[in-house]
Amino acid sequence: MKRIIEQADKARIRFVKVEFAVLMICLVLLALVFSRPEIVGYASTNVHSQDLNLVIENSQRFYLRSLVPEPVHLTSLTISGEVLGEGTVTIYLDNERGIRNLVYKNVKRKDSTHNRITGTSIIGGSVTGNSIQTQDDSPVLDLLEGPVLSGYEFLHPAYRAVQGEFHHACVESCLLQARTFEGNRFIIDFFIEPGTKLRIKEIVYTTLEDL
Repeated sequence: MKRIIEQADKARIRFVKVEFAVLMICLVLLALVFSRPEIVGYASTNVHSQDLNLVIENSQRFYLRSLVPEPVHLTSLTISGEVLGEGTVTIYLDNERGIRNLVYKNVKRKDSTHNRITGTSIIGGSVTGNSIQTQDDSPVLDLLEGPVLSGYEFLHPAYRAVQGEFHHACVESCLLQARTFEGNRFIIDFFIEPGTKLRIKEIVYTTLEDL
C-alpha cells in the first residue's frame, strides 16, 4: 500500500512539472507573438507608394532615409520602371549591415521566352496570406541621391539584356526576412552599363505597423 501511495505521489509530481513546463512554453510563445507578430504570420503592415520620374544614366547609389524618428521595419520593396538601351541593369537593396537583396536584373536566356529573373508583389488594402495590408499614402522613407558607383554587371554569353518596362520587380525583396531591414536608412544600388539609361517610375514598399 505504501509503495502505491509513493508511486501516486511521484506521478503527481511529474504531472505538475509537465504542467509547469507547458505553461512556461505558452507564456514564452505569447510574449513572442506580442513582441514579434511577424514570426507567426499575423503582422499588420502598411503599404507606401511613391511616384517618381527619375532617370539614372550611370551606376549610382541612392538612400532610403526615414522621415520618422523611430526605426522603420521594411518588409518588402518593389520597383517599377523602364530600361532604355541595350545594356545590363541590376538593382540591389542593402541594409548597410552586410545584407544585400536583388530587386531587379534585366537579363533573359537567349533560348527562352521568359525572363530569367522576375518578381511580383500584391499591394493594396487586402489580406495576403496572414499579413493584413492597408494602403497608406504618407511615405515614411525618402529617396535621396548618393554617390556615383563604378562598374556594372557583365552579361553571361548565354543571356541577353532586355529593354522596356518592368513592373513591381522584387526578386529577393518581395518578402524581406524578419527584422533584417530595420533602421533609419537603407541603400538602393543601381548598376547600369554605359550607354543604357534607367527610368524609375514607382517605388512601393511595406512597413510593419507598431502594435
